[in-house]
Formats: sequence, C-alpha cells, structure tokens
Amino acid sequence: MSNREALRAMKKLGISLNEIPDVEKVIIQAKGTVIEVDHPKVLEIGGKIGEAGFQVLGGEVRRTNSEETAQIEVSDEDVQFVAAQAGVNSDKARQALIKAQGDIAQALIILKG
Repeated sequence: MSNREALRAMKKLGISLNEIPDVEKVIIQAKGTVIEVDHPKVLEIGGKIGEAGFQVLGGEVRRTNSEETAQIEVSDEDVQFVAAQAGVNSDKARQALIKAQGDIAQALIILKG
C-alpha cells in the first residue's frame, strides 16, 4: 500500500494525520527515566472521539536517569517544617523533600510511613 493509499484509508476511518512544524524538542518523563529527542519530526494522529496520539520520528535521542537530572531545590523553611512535623533532623527532612520533589505532604508520608 502506498503512502497516498494509506492516507486515504485513514481519512475514510476518520483518522487525521498532521505534522507539527518546527518542533525543537520532545521530552518524555517516566518514573526513573527522562528521554529527550532533539529536532524530531512529530506527527499528530487524531481520531473521531477527540483523542490524539503522537508519533516522534528521528532526531537525536538522549536517555537519562531522572534522579541524576533532578534539580529539586527546597527552602530551608520547608525543611524545618517537615523536620518539626516528622520529628527528624534537617538532613532527613531535606532528603525526603527531594525524594518527594518538594511536596511537603508526600515528604511527611515518606518519613512517617
């Protein structure tokens, strides 16, 4: 089946295919992994029910561990609050906040759990 025939068949089924122009970077963040694709070709595939899918083609791909790239900064005020609420020292409170990506409630759950 040629590209033209495939596009006609998709159109008959109510599926649209559009290229998104001038994409500089696509970032996919999954638990523990960050995937970055520089200058890819991105196609948006749309259906009848309003959902869309995306296809990322080509480009330079970099895969890193998200823990290595995480640049979470927590304020001293948050650290002191979490330390006081959980009854731990500042170092443990800071580590919990970083693990919880700055979310105070999640940091308290980590420390008390």
